[in-house]
Amino acid sequence: MDLPFYGLLSGTALDPIEKKPLHHFLPGSGVYSAGFVGCNMRCPFCQNWTISQRTEEAGGRVSPRELVEAALASGAPSLAYTYSEPSVHFEYLVDAMRLASEAGLYNVLVTNGCLLEAPARELLALTDAANVDLKCWSAEAYRSALGGDLETVLAFIRLAAGLCHLEVTTLVVPGLSDAEADIEGIAKFLAGLSPDIPLHLSAYHPDWKAEEPPTEGRVLEALAALAAERLRYVYVGNLAGARADTVCPHCGATAVRRRGYATDARGLVPGKEAHRAACASCGRALPIRL
Repeated sequence: MDLPFYGLLSGTALDPIEKKPLHHFLPGSGVYSAGFVGCNMRCPFCQNWTISQRTEEAGGRVSPRELVEAALASGAPSLAYTYSEPSVHFEYLVDAMRLASEAGLYNVLVTNGCLLEAPARELLALTDAANVDLKCWSAEAYRSALGGDLETVLAFIRLAAGLCHLEVTTLVVPGLSDAEADIEGIAKFLAGLSPDIPLHLSAYHPDWKAEEPPTEGRVLEALAALAAERLRYVYVGNLAGARADTVCPHCGATAVRRRGYATDARGLVPGKEAHRAACASCGRALPIRL
């Protein structure tokens, strides 16, 4: 295909699925991850800016078929499109995702969700699980500080909620997304779609052009408690020692224990619905894909 960056990857790796982060999709499994270059946003705090804002670190070209073959050889059940914004390589993604599905792999999309409805539908129809970055709750900040569009991202999230497994991440940046009203707005929006959508609140640290101090742990924990008033599953990430266990909302038992990327899912058993989990303690269904 005559596209200048078609198949040009920044790298590949075998990651834990929790690194995407996805906590309710094949917990404890590996995911073969393909990284890209470039982005359609310009977040000043980007923690992958060396590949999102530049193309010099691109590696060799990998065809969709070669990528799928490498994913199969890794033994992982899924293939992730990640690290930088994959949707700017839309044509490559569609080609690779179709081949991956045909080969029996799950497709995982890690994206900022800045994609219009028609291509979003086409991409999400091929997606098994998505983690969408919801950067903040201010339309003005999205536009002026990040170079994106809040309503476009919210529309993408609504679509994803109906088409694939969905989890959402908000990087808690001082002055941008750390106000209680912001997190309350995000949690209310997600709960309106489903209170079972996992929300990941991640700690920010200074990078690229951003100089604000790192997110304080106490702030992150307080915001997580606030979001948990509306959502059943809220996780804290990027914070040393943070607990990210999945607790059964019905009986309070620990269904999945996580320490860093070490995952113990012995608190889950197969549910009555195919590929769905149940709590090993009380037997109630949980919104976790096995």
